[in-house]
Amino acid sequence: MKPLFKSKISLWASVLALVVVIGIGATLALMASPSNSVTNSFSAADIDTEIEENIAEGNKEVSIKNHGPSDAYVRARIMVSGVNPENVEIVSQEPAKETVDPNTVYLVMANPELWVQDTNAQEQDDFYYYLGVLAKDQKSANLLEKVVLGSNLQGEDFLNTFSVTIYHESVLAINKKADLATVKAAFEAAQPNP
Repeated sequence: MKPLFKSKISLWASVLALVVVIGIGATLALMASPSNSVTNSFSAADIDTEIEENIAEGNKEVSIKNHGPSDAYVRARIMVSGVNPENVEIVSQEPAKETVDPNTVYLVMANPELWVQDTNAQEQDDFYYYLGVLAKDQKSANLLEKVVLGSNLQGEDFLNTFSVTIYHESVLAINKKADLATVKAAFEAAQPNP
């Protein structure tokens, strides 16, 4: 049998030529293969909340709706004008007719377990915090259900000066947890530094 390669030099030259051909082929294959690019899309948080009211025959149903694409925490403050503050009571259920004080306005809370105040705070802020996360197009449970006026407060003169105003604020809900401490902390973190 005749040797295929007559010298070691020709053997090494053949191996080197083979390595060069394989290397060039692999490089061209890598350069020709398409790469799939990854696009990361980011958008800023956007919260758009508004108060929704349904007022009919003494009922004043008040809730807050999130129209924005981002989840939100909300809080609300109830302000009453036209009557002395000591003549306003916020109650969890409609008082019986025989217990209604003739000089008192009763604001009946609809969901006192979902709308809570921080009674343990050193500084009372008068806000009711909603213990839920409002997703896009979601509405909170009602804050108020009804306004009950004492018999001495039902005249036209009183009704012309009397009003119940709801003020609300909303912040981005980063955490899906919605207990009082988490919701209140989100609002405190959103406040500008003095």
